[in-house]
Amino acid sequence: MQFIDTDWMMKLYDRKSDHAYRGKVNGEELGGMRMRKAGWTVFALLLTPLLSSFIGHAEAQTRSELNQLKQEMQALREEVQTKNDMIKRMQQRLEALETKMQAEVPRPVEEKMTALKQEMKTEMAAKAETSRLSGGQVFFKGGYTRMDSPRSNSLLTAQDDSDDRNGFNVGAGLDLPLMTIFNSTLLGEIYVEYIQTQHTTGDSDAKVETPPDKALAEGRGLENILTVGIAPKFRFDNLGSIRPWLAPYRPWIIPVGLTFNVNTPVNKAITNISVGGVTGVGIERLFWNNRLSLGVDFRYYWGPDIPDENLKHLTTGGYVGINF
Repeated sequence: MQFIDTDWMMKLYDRKSDHAYRGKVNGEELGGMRMRKAGWTVFALLLTPLLSSFIGHAEAQTRSELNQLKQEMQALREEVQTKNDMIKRMQQRLEALETKMQAEVPRPVEEKMTALKQEMKTEMAAKAETSRLSGGQVFFKGGYTRMDSPRSNSLLTAQDDSDDRNGFNVGAGLDLPLMTIFNSTLLGEIYVEYIQTQHTTGDSDAKVETPPDKALAEGRGLENILTVGIAPKFRFDNLGSIRPWLAPYRPWIIPVGLTFNVNTPVNKAITNISVGGVTGVGIERLFWNNRLSLGVDFRYYWGPDIPDENLKHLTTGGYVGINF
């Protein structure tokens, strides 16, 4: 006779009951989760249009801010580039200034003193040599002449070219020292100058009585002016006090002088002597221990003209002076 184990049966029943309960509970939980998921999906679908509008507006605002930031960055780059260029220019100027300062750095004292002594010796030697001279000069000059108007009123001859106003001049003179004024010299100048403008021909209508119809002037001649002048000349001898290297140079000026002019050929008014004036400037340089001068001058001759004849003219050229 077999006996049924009631305890085992009770345990098996309890296990089945527990599995059934758990299955029920899990089914309910799974259904709840599916319902919640469906609810969130519907909620998300409802919010999508609103979120899309909000996101689009935020994206546009972000893009605008990004563009503005790019513009500010570009302006900042340009400002930095401008400042860099300014700094570069300032650096270049600073380097140029440093180079100039280095070039102008004073020489050492000993070298400077040696150069100063040499300059003083040269100046003293020049002054010592000059002190032996009285300040006078004999000069010989020559150059170019330009008449204000061509001469065309000759009695006996005619010009090769009635419009020709050019010519040349040669002359010589003597400068005598009169007095010293402000370390410069006032001179009295006496000179003679010959001026030739052009050739003439014996083509005048003037005839002699015998033999009949013979021309009074025949052949080629010269149209010229002989001038004797006396004038004060103020010569500046003190340029060495301004700059030592200017010591050999001596500019001068003639404010006004007196001239006596003899012109040929004679004009139709039978006049060939006139009085006029002269104004001039020039400069010369000393050579050979101040014994010799080379210079250039410009002179303008003016004054009353003889009848129907304009004798005003300009001369310029060089000269050689022997100092004594």
